[in-house]
Amino acid sequence: MTIFLIFFLAVNLTGCDALRKKFTRKKKDAVKMPRIYQVKKYEKKPTPELYKKHYSYWMTWQSELIRVLGENHKKDMRCIEEIVGNLKDMRSILVKEKGDELTPHIEKMESLRDSIFRNEISQANRDYSRRTLEREDRLIKRAFPYDKVKDYLKKSFEDEPGQGE
Repeated sequence: MTIFLIFFLAVNLTGCDALRKKFTRKKKDAVKMPRIYQVKKYEKKPTPELYKKHYSYWMTWQSELIRVLGENHKKDMRCIEEIVGNLKDMRSILVKEKGDELTPHIEKMESLRDSIFRNEISQANRDYSRRTLEREDRLIKRAFPYDKVKDYLKKSFEDEPGQGE
């Protein structure tokens, strides 16, 4: 009985304030207005720096694939994808006549990409693929460094539609 009396007094003295706070509605925060930013449209133009960047990336991925061909299939696939992509970007920066000279090299790399993706890299095929990569490396470095193509850069990407892929 005394325990009941002590409990009853404790509840009465503390009151129902905590219980009332628990069940009362809280005010909702005001909805903030979203900020709207004016997006500035930048014109993308073919520049010498852009060509040099893709040429440099191509050289790096090409030498990497020559060095590690056949050791890691995923690495081979990544390298050849980057090689083809950078060659296509280089072609899209060049005027049509000069870009067409790069097309056979791109096609050769695409056929090599297809054989790598089908995982047809046996020892004999690996040697052939490495020789092909080295030959294409020499040919592209001889014909398409920036010093030789600087007069063939497009003024804008809209000059010749359909060339860039």
